[in-house]
Amino acid sequence: VGLKRQKAPVPAPAQALAMTESRVSYVGGSSGLWASFGLLGSSSVFFAGWTWSRRKEWVDIMLDYCHHKRAQYPTHTLDRVAARVLRMLKI
Repeated sequence: VGLKRQKAPVPAPAQALAMTESRVSYVGGSSGLWASFGLLGSSSVFFAGWTWSRRKEWVDIMLDYCHHKRAQYPTHTLDRVAARVLRMLKI
């Protein structure tokens, strides 16, 4: 119960200088940036290859989605009037 926190030892100036010199510097940018670009590029290529072979399926899905979105809301008044006129012309 009576545990006390101890302060972390402060490095001597010579040790601090040695720690800064041991860091690796990357020429031409950060390695994390290139890893991100690599991941983005490879996933883009994978997605393009996956969808390219199934293009017909994607077109069908998109058409169904667009029709669903359009049919989800009530039609405009002028659309209803035009539909009635077209029905009358068929008779």
